[in-house]
Amino acid sequence: MVERVYLAAKTSIPAEDTRLILSLRLLIARAANKDSLAWWDDDSLADHTVFLLDRIFPIAPRLAGRSLALRAAVARHQVAVAAEERALHLFRLDTDNEDELAARQMELATIPMPEQPISTMGELRTQLMELTGEPATFRPVRQTMTRGLLIELPAAPAGVSVWRHRAQALAWAYLEGAHSQPVFPFILE
Repeated sequence: MVERVYLAAKTSIPAEDTRLILSLRLLIARAANKDSLAWWDDDSLADHTVFLLDRIFPIAPRLAGRSLALRAAVARHQVAVAAEERALHLFRLDTDNEDELAARQMELATIPMPEQPISTMGELRTQLMELTGEPATFRPVRQTMTRGLLIELPAAPAGVSVWRHRAQALAWAYLEGAHSQPVFPFILE
């Protein structure tokens, strides 16, 4: 028998920051679903999809829905900022992809996420406020033809990690969009 040794990858992102980042990603993915603000063509988190997910992924259908929603979000953001070589967005917070490594160490099923559709920008704002405690500061710079929204961030406050700071500001920048009119906030590194 072959013995397998798994080494836990080290990341400098604190666990509470990773949890917040995943919560913000799931919130934006939920808001983007077609049954919510309809920002992109995804039904992974909609109630009517549960019927299919129960049959395709009988062990963890809701977890599968979350994973599919996050993959759809990543793909949509990659397309929206493809022309910007150094673009970082909520679903890719650093060039070394350390945030993804940290996210893989967290159980996605344990991350809180709204189950009900988010049908107004006001509801999204309320959800963001619950997660972050206060609005994040950023300055919109320009919008691209693919609805990418370049923003500038002030320096991270003392004691706040760069990942938390970026994630919060990028998440709040989605409020620059509207129902069926998404923006894809990004920064340049």
